[in-house]
Amino acid sequence: MVEVRRALLSVSNRDGLTDFAKGLQDLGAILFATGGTASFLRSHGLPVADLEQLTGHGAILEGRVKTLHPKVHGAILAVPTRDEHVRDLAALGVERFDLVVVNLYPFAETVAKGAPDADIIENIDIGGVALLRSAAKNAEHVVVLSSPTQYAAVLDELKGAGRLSREARNRLALDAFGVTSAYDAAVANWFAARMGHTLPQHLRLAFEKVQDLRYGENPYQKAAFYRDTGIRDLSLADCEQLQGKDLSFNNLLDFHAALELALEFDASAAIVIKHGNPSGVAVRPVLADAYVAAHDADPKAAYGGVLAFNRAVDLPTAKAMKGHFIEGIIAPSFEPEALERLRKRENLRILRPKGEWRRAPGWQAIHVRGGFLVQTTEDVAVDPAKLKVVTKATPTDAQVRDLLFATRVCKHAKSNAVVLARDLATVAIGAGQVSRVDAVRLAVMKAQGHARGSVLSSDAFFPFRDGIEEAASAGVAAILQPGGSIRDEEVIAAADERGIPMVFSGMRFFKH
Repeated sequence: MVEVRRALLSVSNRDGLTDFAKGLQDLGAILFATGGTASFLRSHGLPVADLEQLTGHGAILEGRVKTLHPKVHGAILAVPTRDEHVRDLAALGVERFDLVVVNLYPFAETVAKGAPDADIIENIDIGGVALLRSAAKNAEHVVVLSSPTQYAAVLDELKGAGRLSREARNRLALDAFGVTSAYDAAVANWFAARMGHTLPQHLRLAFEKVQDLRYGENPYQKAAFYRDTGIRDLSLADCEQLQGKDLSFNNLLDFHAALELALEFDASAAIVIKHGNPSGVAVRPVLADAYVAAHDADPKAAYGGVLAFNRAVDLPTAKAMKGHFIEGIIAPSFEPEALERLRKRENLRILRPKGEWRRAPGWQAIHVRGGFLVQTTEDVAVDPAKLKVVTKATPTDAQVRDLLFATRVCKHAKSNAVVLARDLATVAIGAGQVSRVDAVRLAVMKAQGHARGSVLSSDAFFPFRDGIEEAASAGVAAILQPGGSIRDEEVIAAADERGIPMVFSGMRFFKH
C-alpha cells in the first residue's frame, strides 16, 4: 500500500484538476507543479510549490526542458527499501514523490487541426512521457495518473483506505504505459506520413478499447472493439447509436461491409449486407425505390441483414421496410419521422457516423499467425475510357453503365464472385466460391429465372470457357472481366459463339 505525502502535477488537460488537487491537500499531501499547472492551481486558491524550487532551475529552451532533472526523476524512481537509493536522495537533498499526475501535450489533436509542422513538433511531449514512464516503472512505490478520468476513483480509495492498493497502482501503471506507447506510435506514424511512407519500416498500432462485446464470431470466443486513435475520417468507432441492442462482433463486420459499399456511389443507393457479403444493391433517384430494388434482388438473403444508405433515410424509405426483419441500419442521417417509425422496432440497431461522409485512402491490417498483413485501401474504380471490347459484339451504353455498376458491387463480394445486374440494381450475386464457374452457377440459381437480359461482372478473369457458357445459357447479355488468363482466346471465342459482348477492364478486385 502507498500513502501519498508528496505529489507532482504537470498537465495540459486541466479538467477536474482543481477538485483532485484539493482532495490531495485535504489528505495532507504537499503539491509540486510545473509552471502552467502551478499558476492554474494558484488561480483557484490552492497553495502549490513550483517544481523549480526543488530543482533550483527554471524551464529552459522556451519550455522544452522543465522536468528532465535528476532531482525530479530521482524522487520518482527511488526505491525506499534500497539503502543506496536512500543515500542518493539524501545527497541530492530531495524526498520521494508518492504520486505523479501527468497528461501529455495534445499532439494528435494538433495534427487533426491541420496545424503547421512547426506547431506539431512543439506538441511532441518529451518531459511528460519521461515522467509517466518513470512513475509507472516504480509503480510498487508510486501512484501514476495519466488521465482526468482516473481522479475520482483514486481520490475515493485514498479517502477510504488512506493509501492506494498494489492492484490499483499496477492498473494505473498499465494505463500510463498504454498512453506513452500510443503517443509514441502517433508521433512515429505522423513522421512516416510526413515522409511519404505509406507502409513504413516499422508498423506501430495504437488502439483504445471502445467496448467489450458479448462474444466473438461464436459464443466461445471473447471479443472487444478497439478504436484507431489516428483515424479522423469516417469511423465505426465514432458512430452515434441512435437505437437498438448493443453491437455484436458480427454486427460490426456487417456494418463495415455495408458502409464500405455505400461509399462507392455518388447517386442515392441502398445496400443490403448479409454475413459480410452484399445480397442486394440498387441506385435510384428515390431512396425508397432503391431500397425496394435492393431488397427484392434476394429477399431470402436480406432476412436479418444490415442496411446502408448514402442519403438521409426518409419516411417513405422507412415505410418500405415494413415486414422486413433487419438487424441494423447505417446512414449519414435520419429524418425525424423516419427515425420515430424505426424506433418502434426495439432491437433494431441504428447508426449515424459522426465524420464526413466520404471515402478516404487508408490501410487494412489482417492478422495471421505470428504477424499482420498490411495493404493500402485506395478508392479505385474501373475507368470507362480504358475498357477494351474483345468480342465481335459491342455492348450498348446502357449495358456498359450496368457493367460498371455491377463491378463496384463485385469489389465488395468475397471471391470468387460474380454479380448479375440490370437497370442499376443487382439481380443476383454469386460469392465465396472456390471456382469461377460455380460462382456463375450460384448467381444464376439465385436469380430464379431473372438472369436473362442482365449483365455480368466478374472480380477476376475466367480461367476457362465454361463460366461464359453457363452465363450465356442463362441469358446473360454482356460480360465484364479483367482479362489476363492464359486461355483468354478460348474465353473470347466462347462469347463470340454466343454473340455476347465482352469487355476487359484490366483490373482485378479479389476480396479473400
